[in-house]
Amino acid sequence: LGTRAFGNFRDLLESVTYSPMMGLYLSHLRNQKENAATGQVPDENYAREVMQLFTIGLYVLNADGSIARDPIGRSVETYSNGDVSGLARVFTGLSWAGPDTTDNRFSGRTVDPNREILPMQAYNQFHSISQKQFLGTTIPASTTASINTNNEVRIALDTLFNHQNVGPFIGKQLIQKLVSSNPSAAYVSRVSAAFNNNGSGVRGDMKAVIKAVLLDPEARAAAGSIATAGKLREPVVRLVHWMRAFNARS
Repeated sequence: LGTRAFGNFRDLLESVTYSPMMGLYLSHLRNQKENAATGQVPDENYAREVMQLFTIGLYVLNADGSIARDPIGRSVETYSNGDVSGLARVFTGLSWAGPDTTDNRFSGRTVDPNREILPMQAYNQFHSISQKQFLGTTIPASTTASINTNNEVRIALDTLFNHQNVGPFIGKQLIQKLVSSNPSAAYVSRVSAAFNNNGSGVRGDMKAVIKAVLLDPEARAAAGSIATAGKLREPVVRLVHWMRAFNARS
């Protein structure tokens, strides 16, 4: 985040995906391919969270952040369990960085002092070679000799990055965290449009997105001029403010 916050969202998404600390937190570091003999399947945690939390959310959205509806008024889910399983197979074969790709380094038995800050690297011997289907994209099955873990991860991240939901989903969250807890549909639409196109045909320009969030007329409106304006403090912040006001001590 420190390096990519004002760059492109696609680059930020890739950095998060290859972060060893994120790999530990969301358990895709040392994630291994399926094994029919033992019943082992790839860990699905990151595959689910990268969709639900980092890119597209649970439901198909309109450009203004509202939930899209089918012809009979039902919300439409953005992904299925099949999409999660397909993506989980993509995120196999990533582990600690180092000068080699031996099994010992993959498992963590070989330790480099800087492995916790270097991006994870690919270990093709642990990467799934089966067909992977997710979000309308299909990566065909391959042979051991033609595995390219990083290329398949790139295809998956490109698919997520170009999904219609990313602009309104990420844009609305940024507005809620930085400016207003209950932004108008028009406000979200303007930020979503900035994500889709920074004015020069570039998608995902975070500098343009954050500028759109902070300089929007609703963000700069006088206090009280918009009925739904204002940002709720998180519960822990409210508690700390109360403790500070009454000189609380441990």
